[in-house]
Amino acid sequence: MIPTYIPILKGKKGEFDALKHTNPSTAERLKPLFEVPAFAGSIAESKRFQDLAQPTVAFLNELAVKMANVWEGRRCFVDARHWAPNATLENGEHVLSYVHSRLASLGVLSNPVVNYDVWDDPEYQEVFKDAGVGNDATLCIRLQSDAMEDLDDPEYFMERLEEIIASTAFEEARICVLIDFGDTAPLSVIDMQAEVEKCLAALSRWRFAYIAIAGSSIPTLINDAVEEINSTGFVTRKEMLTWKALKKAYPSKNLVFSDYAIRNPNAVDDVPATHANGKIRYTITNQFFVVRGHSMQLHDKGKQYHRLSAVVANSSHFLGRNFSYGDEHIYCCAKGEGGCGNPTTRITIDTTHHLRAVTTEVLEFTVATAKDVEKSR
Repeated sequence: MIPTYIPILKGKKGEFDALKHTNPSTAERLKPLFEVPAFAGSIAESKRFQDLAQPTVAFLNELAVKMANVWEGRRCFVDARHWAPNATLENGEHVLSYVHSRLASLGVLSNPVVNYDVWDDPEYQEVFKDAGVGNDATLCIRLQSDAMEDLDDPEYFMERLEEIIASTAFEEARICVLIDFGDTAPLSVIDMQAEVEKCLAALSRWRFAYIAIAGSSIPTLINDAVEEINSTGFVTRKEMLTWKALKKAYPSKNLVFSDYAIRNPNAVDDVPATHANGKIRYTITNQFFVVRGHSMQLHDKGKQYHRLSAVVANSSHFLGRNFSYGDEHIYCCAKGEGGCGNPTTRITIDTTHHLRAVTTEVLEFTVATAKDVEKSR
């Protein structure tokens, strides 16, 4: 089954809670790609891991249980790009092997992701050797900046891709390719379209299940989105404009939309942001409507979200309290009802709206494009 939307999500509480509160009609159209967070920094230093003989195992098991609590019985992709390609547990087992086996035992249908740029590592290759034998999983081959550079030498690129396919033993019909631009800040939509078209040309020799296009236009810092405190602004979602242009240009290809939800892929999570500003990232057609507050250390601190929520709820962009869990919270917060949440719950609120809004946008555009194609015949 081809998903409507592949959100690339951090394996963090805010994202897990967002999926927990996503309505079933939206959830069934998603195939999230979970990125396993690195076991480092304040997480690794947590007291609950200090006296354990196998703290990495304990951390990954904890993560797998959290994932199963929100995604049991459903399909997802799992990637460990934040770990070294040869990362192992205390007992020598590869991190990815353990995560996939543990998720399987918990009822999560996890599918593997091969990162093209680290394929040269022999221990990494061993994890995926013959992974396609005897199951109905889908392999995701993730192409990032190194792959884009290799496209200038199509013969080398295709040989490397062929090696991945042969080693993993997945049939072409059970492989998808993720063209991942990451942070789109240095790119234009025209640049992105050109890169994807170059990639589509190189991939044309294979009949893959589908090709996904991913990126993130939301800046790492709020002041890069909205310069003035206590004001609003708009951020163009370049990844969506790129996908729409290519979906229209190549209607016969299975092009799937993907993004990083409401977080920039380069955002640092493990460093306390003492002077973080209040903010709401509200996804609208082709853009983010960003409402910026002020430092959470100032007079009204978290209570500023009553005012920020009112800005969203009273705007022409608000889709109503019944649209998603996040919209219900924004509506109530704008009325002064209930709490304003903490940084983690704010991620949940913005993400639940985003997942529903993007799924709706993709479906509506796909239907409209199909109608245009039918009319032109």
